[in-house]
Amino acid sequence: MGRQSLLETLLQLIFPDRCAACRTLGTLFCATCQARLEAYQPDGRTLPSSLSQVHVAYVFQSPLREVIHQLKYRKTRRIAQPLGQLLAENIAPRAREFDAVAAIPLHPRRLSERGFNQAEALAAVVAHIHKLPLITGPLTRTRDTAQQAAQANAHMRAANMRDAFAWRGASPPARILLVDDVYTTGATMGACADALRAAGTADVQGLALARTRPKP
Repeated sequence: MGRQSLLETLLQLIFPDRCAACRTLGTLFCATCQARLEAYQPDGRTLPSSLSQVHVAYVFQSPLREVIHQLKYRKTRRIAQPLGQLLAENIAPRAREFDAVAAIPLHPRRLSERGFNQAEALAAVVAHIHKLPLITGPLTRTRDTAQQAAQANAHMRAANMRDAFAWRGASPPARILLVDDVYTTGATMGACADALRAAGTADVQGLALARTRPKP
């Protein structure tokens, strides 16, 4: 057994896995909580013009809301594995439509604060399962934008994200699957897709773990 494997084994003994939602021992996201997830149904809301389609797996509500919070803000990076597997299952029927997988990039300052990019961690699992290249590096965040949650409406969210991303490298793949954890108005994913389309990508589709229901 290697040193890293031994360390991981010891940590598991001292700090065993618990479900990020209900705290049940033995797993990071238990089967009982996963069974409570509600599949997201497309509701006809308008997509950003740079995205041909957006695939959303689940409704953003408990218990998934708590699990995503653990991933993003408690820095529980290993939760990305079961969440990424759920995303990979969701897109499986269409996986052959893509040449590569990319994630919404974080600004370097926020990446330094958080320690990792949660969207990239999810995208890495999707790319691995479907044997697709994972794009890291050329797709960058050029501005440290204000938090989207602080923007009062969709118009302000779009303005906040305008020209926030750029492609810096050789020509990108023709068909890219763009991954994020939560899809709200589409401003962030749309701005990122704008940068990919401007660089030469022919088709950008989005994949997100969750989205809130539209207001009645």
